[in-house]
Amino acid sequence: MSYTLHVISHTHWDREWHLTFQQFRMRLVDLMDRLLALLDRDAEFLYFNLDGQTIVLEDYLEIRPEMREKLARYIGEGRILAGPWYELNDEFLTSGEATIRSLLIGHRIARQFGPVMKVGYLPDEFGNISQMPQIFRGFGIDNCIFGRGLQLTPGRKVEFLWESPDGSRVNASLMAFWYNNAQRFPDDPEEALRFTLRTRDRLAPHALSKHLLLMNGCDHLEAQDNLSGILKAVNDRLQGDCLIHSTLPAYAEALRSLKEQTELIRGELREDRGGSVLAGVLSSRMYLKMANERCQTALEGYAEPASAFAWLSGADYPASYLTYAWKMLLQNHPHDSICGCSIDQVHEEMMPRFAQAQQVADSLTDRALTFLAGRTDTSGLPEDGKGAVLLFNPLNVPRHEVADLTLDIPIGPPDRRGIPLAVDLANCGDTPSIRLLDMQGQPVPQQISDTYFVVDRVLNPIELPQARNCRRFHLSAEVDIPPCGYTVLQVAPGQAAASPVGENISRHINMLENEHLTLQIQPNGSFYLLHKETDREFFGLGIFEDVGDAGDEYRHIPPPANETYTTLSLSPSVALVENGPLKAIYKVEYDWPLPKGLSPDLRRRLPEKEKCRIATWIALRKGAKRVEIRTEIENRARDHRIRALFLSQLEAEMSLAEGQFDVVSRPLTPPDDWQGASPFHPQQSWVSADDFEMGLTVINRGLPEYELYPDEARTLALTLLRCVGRLSGEGDAPGDNDTPGAQCLGTYTFHYAIYPHAGTWAEGRSWEEARRFNLPARSVQTGRHPGELPARQSCITLEPSQLVLSAVKKAEDSDDLAIRFFNIAEEPVEGKITVQGAKSLHLANLDEEIEKAVGRGKTARLSVEPKKIVTIIARRP
Repeated sequence: MSYTLHVISHTHWDREWHLTFQQFRMRLVDLMDRLLALLDRDAEFLYFNLDGQTIVLEDYLEIRPEMREKLARYIGEGRILAGPWYELNDEFLTSGEATIRSLLIGHRIARQFGPVMKVGYLPDEFGNISQMPQIFRGFGIDNCIFGRGLQLTPGRKVEFLWESPDGSRVNASLMAFWYNNAQRFPDDPEEALRFTLRTRDRLAPHALSKHLLLMNGCDHLEAQDNLSGILKAVNDRLQGDCLIHSTLPAYAEALRSLKEQTELIRGELREDRGGSVLAGVLSSRMYLKMANERCQTALEGYAEPASAFAWLSGADYPASYLTYAWKMLLQNHPHDSICGCSIDQVHEEMMPRFAQAQQVADSLTDRALTFLAGRTDTSGLPEDGKGAVLLFNPLNVPRHEVADLTLDIPIGPPDRRGIPLAVDLANCGDTPSIRLLDMQGQPVPQQISDTYFVVDRVLNPIELPQARNCRRFHLSAEVDIPPCGYTVLQVAPGQAAASPVGENISRHINMLENEHLTLQIQPNGSFYLLHKETDREFFGLGIFEDVGDAGDEYRHIPPPANETYTTLSLSPSVALVENGPLKAIYKVEYDWPLPKGLSPDLRRRLPEKEKCRIATWIALRKGAKRVEIRTEIENRARDHRIRALFLSQLEAEMSLAEGQFDVVSRPLTPPDDWQGASPFHPQQSWVSADDFEMGLTVINRGLPEYELYPDEARTLALTLLRCVGRLSGEGDAPGDNDTPGAQCLGTYTFHYAIYPHAGTWAEGRSWEEARRFNLPARSVQTGRHPGELPARQSCITLEPSQLVLSAVKKAEDSDDLAIRFFNIAEEPVEGKITVQGAKSLHLANLDEEIEKAVGRGKTARLSVEPKKIVTIIARRP
């Protein structure tokens, strides 16, 4: 067989890793300067691939703005290939929506310069999510060229069909022998010929096609500037084969003509023989993962929908702010960044990006909700009241639940100098207690947790800042908020009606009980749970486990002489810290002696101990079907991993975890032929185990690693901390970088919840409970004023709840509203969507290109196939 050998000149650009962003950017500027000079002088150096990322264009032009015109010329001519991504994000540690945003932003940046490279390029993601074929198809990309997640086994070819759970397919090709299989051609023509033939003979047995992919480049390498002459010399010597300077789109086009039957692979690509997907990154520097979850939630869950709803009511839409915040967040999503597998300085520089993205998102949310609150009609409030509070529900399901609120009630007028609190608080306008009422004046059940004095800063665009004394109330209230909307409550002075003691959530020592659950804290700090609906009992929930870790930022490796510690034999202090009819909280606190670290040879845990304080707050609310847990760990030990354990006692044979637009089932243990594979897996916000009659779901905020132990109790393990001191011990990065920051010394706080339910995750609607926990209602205060908006409203309704809302935002390229959701169920769903104020509804692809109308007016009905991602464009009048 004669082969066409596609030589792809490229670089793989890790923006930060074993050097910082600024240090690598200096190398990027050198690379781009020399590349443009090479294209100027050598017309036969035809193409260069910029790693599929457009962020490199921004990084370069920030230093070399004068090169924009030349860069645009070569991209327009197709000699430099740009896009489709903004950056190459890790797929498992970021949300599905974040992956879509990288493609949305990347496409729009690339189009400013020329054509978008329509190749699903995934050179070094640590495995690939199940829905990536559907996402690529949503951007008009019918192919995928990737480097990790599938391995060459006997008989397997590099070309195959990859299918998402919804049935979307792309032509996929594994870059055999990595993305540097032709890293640099020898200068001597004869040596270059032998190099070419060796590379051909190495690749050919693994290919169905007569087209072979030769990747000429690697991490941070510049273009081979003598390549055109070498290729010509080799071609003159080749017999039968053709060596061409080519592009990834040209290779992808060649795959479309492949006639042979290719293998069909469904779902995620995460083969882990030999630990090849580097699964230890799921828990490296867990503080990064939690910060990322907070930012994604702040943007996706609050800032965008709140801004969209305010925009529909007349506010300006803050598109530039939201794009800025998304870019700031996406800059933390490349695998070397979010995976926590770089030098300490890199990760120190990530935290300000997270902080700034969240600052923008939170400020936009407050502005949008304040705008909505200011447009509601509260003119009927009594003049002696304390204003009103608007509660915002970003979910497409109604909420009738106990929500937490923080309200500040002013004491006296603001003053430039600050006002010392008077001794006689009653005479200076203090409100010692408040009560909530609905807009018809009916009392709202509430429970005040705490009250104290604060000084607020009052800002005004035409005056200098002033200080204002306030009494702050932390309280819980039983609220009813419509889906994708808000409700307004009155705030009045005075005492709420008292409840009988017998109605408190904690009625007996170390016990919590509501309509659905009974929880008993055990002497060792773990807890027993009774699920009243099924009379099913769970023992051994909330145990902590600690093991040694002799690995690095990429891998968890137990030391040969490992020792496991648990809290089963400890006797913590237990205290009731809040109790009332709406909520009760117990605090369980340990001083846990753990080995100080590992021996210098990393073979055993040291006999010396460090006391690590663990404090856990266990909360149960009225009407809640879940137990909420907050754990604070003061870590003083090194080289170890701490997990929270939950003994499910279910005859489960697999775990089911939320993925990106999917629920992924995984076996108890890796396949037998996956030698060296890790037994732990990625998740988004929840994982579940069930025996079809009963299930136990563990919900988390930013804790992406779990494991279902194959023990008799089928223990669900949630990783909280993994502490190591090396970037890599196995040559994954140049040099042997010590990373003391990855030991995660200090105090960290973790949020998670336990949800027992009848039946499977689908029957128990685990996704719905997780979203209620992770996207609580937000509130803003307002005063007494007229307005055109009602006191209660849904801006969007989307039914049924199996259609999970993913995004509500202004469309990228028009003054329309873009709404994205997906069908989480295993069967088709008949859906209904209503968008207030819309004149027509249209189905669009993920790039927001309209495909067809689905509804005239504000309502549409549509059938949604299992796991299908749907984008609706709502046209405004």
